Amino acid sequence: MTDTRGETGPGPQRGFDFDVPVHFHDLGMHLTDEQRWAHLSEVAAEIWSGGTGYQRKTVQRLYADLAGAAAADGASYAGICMFATEDDRVSSASLIVRSETIEPADVETVASVLHETLSLNPDCDVYRTEVEAGPAIVRFTGIQWTPPPAAEGAPRPAAIPMAQIDVHLPLPEVSSLLVMSLTTPSLPDLPHYVALLCELAESVRLLDDEPDRQPTGSEARIQAAFG
Repeated sequence: MTDTRGETGPGPQRGFDFDVPVHFHDLGMHLTDEQRWAHLSEVAAEIWSGGTGYQRKTVQRLYADLAGAAAADGASYAGICMFATEDDRVSSASLIVRSETIEPADVETVASVLHETLSLNPDCDVYRTEVEAGPAIVRFTGIQWTPPPAAEGAPRPAAIPMAQIDVHLPLPEVSSLLVMSLTTPSLPDLPHYVALLCELAESVRLLDDEPDRQPTGSEARIQAAFG
């Protein structure tokens, strides 16, 4: 669970929280750079336990780059999902959650403007849906990603087609636009990842001046390890 209430200021602190599906490994956005590097070493060793040292170190750097870019973009959460499929493939996806400040306004107006703006790109498919917290605008985009070499000195692989799904959830009550972005090269498993993203979007809740909650899941384990 990620809580976005402010930590200073008079009166009740308002914000929102959400529950990340258990399938994702937390990349430690709340850790210092040094703590995050150590945490990502453990994540890489867990996920790539059968790989070589070079492969685990390469994956660790990839995760660090992902977390660093997410932090620079103001993300509150970054995570990765990886599992073996029934047809012996490795399926993977990354998840970034960030929020932008918006002016308080009617949620229907904000949703309509979002839908219109995002629909301007002809290369995207944009839809409106409803979740527990209100109207959400979903955008599907095709992108290309070039992975690093499989080994030192090896030629750079060809670009990989990927799908990116962005859920834009306006929360004008707390002056926030929540953006949940999932990216995957595992196109056959896109319905599975869409379901996980829907689960995340449905978990978003508005908060008021409530008692501090206790960390759960992967966040609790990270805090226990790094304080």
